[in-house]
Amino acid sequence: MDTGLLRAIYREITTRQPFTRTPEPELVMESQPCVASYASSAGQGQALSGTYLYHAAQMCALIKPGDVVLDIGCGPASLLLQVARLNPRAEFVGVDLSKNMLDIARDSIRQQGIDNVELIEDDMSRLGRIGDRSVDVVISSMALHHLASLEQLESTFRNIARVLRNDRAIYLNDFGRLKSTESVDYFVQRASDGADQETLLDYRNSLLAAFSLEEFQTLAASYLGPCARVYSTALSPLMMVVRTPKRRCVKTMKPEFKRRYAALPSSRKADVQQLRLFLRLGGLASAF
Repeated sequence: MDTGLLRAIYREITTRQPFTRTPEPELVMESQPCVASYASSAGQGQALSGTYLYHAAQMCALIKPGDVVLDIGCGPASLLLQVARLNPRAEFVGVDLSKNMLDIARDSIRQQGIDNVELIEDDMSRLGRIGDRSVDVVISSMALHHLASLEQLESTFRNIARVLRNDRAIYLNDFGRLKSTESVDYFVQRASDGADQETLLDYRNSLLAAFSLEEFQTLAASYLGPCARVYSTALSPLMMVVRTPKRRCVKTMKPEFKRRYAALPSSRKADVQQLRLFLRLGGLASAF
């Protein structure tokens, strides 16, 4: 474990006064450079590739053949398409408010020949185009911090509960609010291998805009029921996960996840290893 991480953990444990949340300057990512930079960050070996691999495996453990799966804040659908390809007998709906993000997602769908994904331009805090009790699984990755306020986050949780059928399955992951801006800068620097400046600036803004663990716990308890448990990385909530229990065994998928892990560069493997370790210490076991 590197000394920078140890110093960040120490700061998070000892800091008394956490910084105040700063909403992102661009709540809907529409500028072409930012959209293109974010889309490329999920490519093999890029800044988000290890993180996405970890979460893709966790999401697959919830999805059964025949399910309708809703991804809220899907962005360019990089993670959504990974999960859809691994679950060809499920149907997927991606929702995002950024037209430019969805345009990139549609291009990717055409290029990859994927036929089980539909994309909808919609506000994730309203889900106005998603019917009541119309989906089996709701997933989301690193999108909720884009919301402007705690009130919008509450509306999002309320509408997730509205659109889910009775056998609800949920996997939401997002950044958690750290206590120290020095810790924010450490994690941004740590992601710099293979990332451009647009991506790093967006990452920093995302960490500054993160909601707190306590806010997630309160809203999950209020709207998602007792089966939806909130996990976070141990010692400091850099990553938070809201998850219901597994619905299927992904044993047959494990060789594919291991193959993809083996193809990652060492820095991205380290991302997976640290997510495994610190979320396991927070109570969430790895799916592969």
